[in-house]
Amino acid sequence: MEQKHEQNLIIYNMADGKASVALYAKDGQVWMNQNQLAELFDTSKQNISQHISNILNDNELNKKSVVKNYMTTAQDGND
Repeated sequence: MEQKHEQNLIIYNMADGKASVALYAKDGQVWMNQNQLAELFDTSKQNISQHISNILNDNELNKKSVVKNYMTTAQDGND
């Protein structure tokens, strides 16, 4: 798997070129937004959102540890 670094973006490309994954890197952690997770798991953003809500509501993960509001923007960059 090939790895590229562009600013705070890490892109992994499979050797066969059929798949790639982009991760945001910040403070030694990597992040994906809901659209990226939906694409990775071949599902809808709404489905990802529902699963995240369930995980947080069941206290499986701490919201402060796994949610970054700066990662949530509209595609056009407007709030």
